[in-house]
Amino acid sequence: MSMPDDERERGRGVWQAVGPRRAALTLMPNRWRRRPPPLEAGTIIVGDNVLVADDNDLTTSSSPHAQAVDAEGTAPAAPTDAPLAAASAWLFRPGAEPALIAPDDIPAALAIDENFVWVDLSAYAQADLREIGRLLDLHRRAVHAALSPWQRPRLAIYPNHFYTSATVARPDATTRRVQASELDLFVGRNFLVSAHKQPLPFGDHLLTRARTSPELVLLDAAFMLYVILDELLAYYEELNTQMQGEIERMEERALRDTSDQFLEDLVHFKRYVFALDQLAEQHRAVFAAYLRPDFTLIAGQEVEAFYEDLDTRLARLLGMLSGNRETVNGSFEIYVSQMAHRTNAIIRTLTVVSTLLFSASVLISLFGASVQGLATYAPFTFIGMLVAILVVCAIALWLFRTRKWV
Repeated sequence: MSMPDDERERGRGVWQAVGPRRAALTLMPNRWRRRPPPLEAGTIIVGDNVLVADDNDLTTSSSPHAQAVDAEGTAPAAPTDAPLAAASAWLFRPGAEPALIAPDDIPAALAIDENFVWVDLSAYAQADLREIGRLLDLHRRAVHAALSPWQRPRLAIYPNHFYTSATVARPDATTRRVQASELDLFVGRNFLVSAHKQPLPFGDHLLTRARTSPELVLLDAAFMLYVILDELLAYYEELNTQMQGEIERMEERALRDTSDQFLEDLVHFKRYVFALDQLAEQHRAVFAAYLRPDFTLIAGQEVEAFYEDLDTRLARLLGMLSGNRETVNGSFEIYVSQMAHRTNAIIRTLTVVSTLLFSASVLISLFGASVQGLATYAPFTFIGMLVAILVVCAIALWLFRTRKWV
């Protein structure tokens, strides 16, 4: 149920970007629960103050799993022709179908409070984002973070918007490597800018969902952010499903293949699984920050329930990805057990052969000995030696068979 207009007005004034469609007070049964004071503009909630590599960054050379991750680079230089060709601006208005508008018309559309504008920048150049930043008055530091090479997900507040980023993992099952690409999101009062240096794997589905979501007109930017993050989680869940199938095939191979090549493939696969798990794990702090009581930019009963669902789904996803890591470790155990079984079979075979050869050598040495008074070199003695060897070997083989060694 949507919040009445008079109740919305009571929550006005917490932050300029919140707007009249955001309540800073949360309606509870029979009373109001007042939130803590909102965070000040310029606060970096999640992320580093300086754009430098993290010590735990999967792409650093010191990381044991660096060989499995490729970091996305900076945005390309500005094109000389077709400015803002990579930008798609969608206008959402009450009682009207979503429509594409020219980027120059964005400020005029945002001047009407009931409107919502979603700007999507796909495979953009540096000049494209800077121009959108100029039209929407995006903070230069947020724009700089988006243009920089891939970094861990972050969340920061600026005067008229907040900036958050997410990681889109792009795995290559053939090479067992994962590319970490960045999805940058600028969320204002009634606009949202999504910028990604490569097309999103779920881009078409996201566009279809946005165009068919009537909630965007009422819940605007916060709901659009939820839709994007929801599609991102669905994408990770699909990757998890595919990985579980690969793990099943790897376990079956571990039961049959004891070659060194399989062991090498298993090591690469383990790094691959760990890298995907860690890239998803890095979103935990950002998703939790959306639900902080002092983060009033996402408030109100309508949207808070959606973000609580996101946080729950992320926790469930991380549990499954962590379970994948344990399953891969189980594949190592299967491989080791298979190698031990193979070694035991080899040792058993060598034991049988050595026992037969030892018995034969003892008999040959006895018949070859020179004993006074015994005709050890007579023809019948040689035949007796052969018969004795055959009998002893046959008895030994029968004993081995009864114990299922052969």
